[in-house]
Amino acid sequence: MIIERLRGTLSRIESQVKNKTEDELSRKISGSWSVKEQIGHLYDLEELWYGRIEDFLAGKDSLRAADMTNSKTHGANHNDKNIDEVLKQFTASRNKLIAKVKNIDEATASITALHPRLQKPMRLVDSLFFVAEHDDHHLAKIRELLNN
Repeated sequence: MIIERLRGTLSRIESQVKNKTEDELSRKISGSWSVKEQIGHLYDLEELWYGRIEDFLAGKDSLRAADMTNSKTHGANHNDKNIDEVLKQFTASRNKLIAKVKNIDEATASITALHPRLQKPMRLVDSLFFVAEHDDHHLAKIRELLNN
């Protein structure tokens, strides 16, 4: 189920950052975000994902739009934080999202709204899949950063 994928993101992150130094986790390669910034970005978007769930549940025709400039992440100074703080923030917000959707029924999971960037109708369950895919993208980036 998609909930297990969303729940598993944290343990996958933790296994990747285990035994890494703060310097390793703050290092930027070729102008890319660091590991902490990748994780911080996931945290920064939790508010959007949660808000979109509320949009579905409120019966809105269209979902709230994302900030495609990622200004929240760029301004958050995630590298100035200890990795434990970054993980704690992400964990709390992801657990809030999971709590919101873990008991939804099939009818609720099938509610649709227009995705603002894609301009296509999306079901609530599709939106959660979108989040999991976004997580996977950043987990791959983290692995790449740590292997260089």
